[in-house]
Amino acid sequence: MEKIQIKYNNTLTEIETGYKLFQHKYMLKRSIIFSLVYAIAAGIGISFIIRDYTNFPGYILFVIGLGMVFSTWARPYYARKRLIKTLQSFSDEKYSAVFEDTRIVIDTEILPEDQTETVAITSRGVMTMDQDMEIPEEQEIKHDKTKIELRSNTLDSMETHEMFLLFVNRSLIYIFPKRCLTEEEVGKLKNYFEDKNI
Repeated sequence: MEKIQIKYNNTLTEIETGYKLFQHKYMLKRSIIFSLVYAIAAGIGISFIIRDYTNFPGYILFVIGLGMVFSTWARPYYARKRLIKTLQSFSDEKYSAVFEDTRIVIDTEILPEDQTETVAITSRGVMTMDQDMEIPEEQEIKHDKTKIELRSNTLDSMETHEMFLLFVNRSLIYIFPKRCLTEEEVGKLKNYFEDKNI
């Protein structure tokens, strides 16, 4: 199989869409089951109240059941919003991905002068420092940007009209937007994922 190499970036909208699809794939069934259980508990609470409106445990059961149904559906929404807020600073990063028969290598595109970044540990936490700032030597940390390698013969992936999604596990996804690809690259990636999809 020939090696496929692409260059791309992710917008916040694409990341949010990809994360929604990820949540739908891995969390929807669980959310529905839990909602049914909590709705039954709320229903039991209502039946207690109907039989005896002074039944305090019935009110508690109803409120807890209703609250848990709301929480079950609100948690994924707020998790998505937190993720987007966290990733706002990464939206300008560019990536490259090489698809081979036995592995995929995903790397952050770095200009030669940006191979390392300097950070300092301060009372306000770890901060990226400018080149001209003086930092005590014992507080200076330099680290290389790293690449991620995924090794597997089968992949859990999904294609939409706008993107390819690679689900590495239940907490890690990669998004390859089609807007960054030529028609030929889209065709090659489609075949690659279809061939390896579980």
